[in-house]
Amino acid sequence: MGDQESIHSLFQPTFGNRPVQYIGRDGVIEQFMEGLSEPVGSRNRCTLFLGQRGMGKTALLLELSDRASNAGYVVARVTAHEGMPKAIIEQFQLNGSQYFKDEKRKVSGMTAGVLGFSFGLTFSDAAERQYGFRSKMSLLCDKLAEKGKGALILIDEVRTSSAMREVAAAYQELVGDRKNIAIAMAGLPHAVSSVLNDSVLTFLNRATKVELGTISTHLIRAYYERSFKTIGIKVSDEILDRAALDTRGFPYLMQLIGYYVIQYTPTGDAVTEAIMEKVEKAAMGDMEDNVFKPILAPLSDNDKLFLKAMARIGGTVTTAKLQAALGENGPAIQPYRKRLIEAGVIEAPRRGELVFAVPYLSEYLLDELNN
Repeated sequence: MGDQESIHSLFQPTFGNRPVQYIGRDGVIEQFMEGLSEPVGSRNRCTLFLGQRGMGKTALLLELSDRASNAGYVVARVTAHEGMPKAIIEQFQLNGSQYFKDEKRKVSGMTAGVLGFSFGLTFSDAAERQYGFRSKMSLLCDKLAEKGKGALILIDEVRTSSAMREVAAAYQELVGDRKNIAIAMAGLPHAVSSVLNDSVLTFLNRATKVELGTISTHLIRAYYERSFKTIGIKVSDEILDRAALDTRGFPYLMQLIGYYVIQYTPTGDAVTEAIMEKVEKAAMGDMEDNVFKPILAPLSDNDKLFLKAMARIGGTVTTAKLQAALGENGPAIQPYRKRLIEAGVIEAPRRGELVFAVPYLSEYLLDELNN
């Protein structure tokens, strides 16, 4: 069996983990990093990443965090929630403290009040009591600038909320004050769309928007070929084609299949059809546990009825065919269509058409129906 350290460095088949290499996302990463070198207020310094589950949004933010840190930015990376403004402040203080280790003496009196800090990036008592998120962020940006550092906010699972409005409004004002700050947010397409339609957040429509879709299976095949060779596993062209096509371009599934190929193939041996069958079964088991079941669990019986009707029809489903499949006494399409799109379960590529947003979910539902 392959060396465990090599396995874990090449493939990270866990949600939120960061792969050793980003296949098909290089351009996205470079575009954002170039934006950080552009003037404050540049459109590319405010980016929205849209993608369904398993498209690598969280992993991408982790990569941007590392790259930005190496490029002279202090990063606050958070998941959207109501306590987000406070969490962002704490992240900047924690991650920026390494640049202020020489400032250990506590300042008191008038100086502390003027500067807003007691020592390092710790706010004075007066600043802590009197200042809100926007003012504290302004002070932090100025303090970081003294060390030649910028500030980058990364927000995962973005959604409309009072906390999101507070952070976005503060960001806009800080940009207006020419502070060296940038922001990147990631979320489900409908959640991001809801943010953009919020009356307080409409300025975000000027942000760079990046849709994280499936990855070319040709790129995946090439990566598999290099990876398996590195591990010392022999693989035929037919097996490479099969493994790449199995992924359907889904980043999470790419990681799963690569991981299990190495897991089940002894170093120096060849990947056989029997091994590939084991790989596919294991990968689908993980997809069931980590993707399909969590997606379906919060849905109502009628939601599932709607999805199973789509699965029976197969492929791109027109609303007319779906209504016919549900029957005259079936649930009305529109409410369920809207809710399932918001949940990231289905997508509407064109008006009057629906498709599953997650690969193999249709097959999983059909298997459920037949068992």
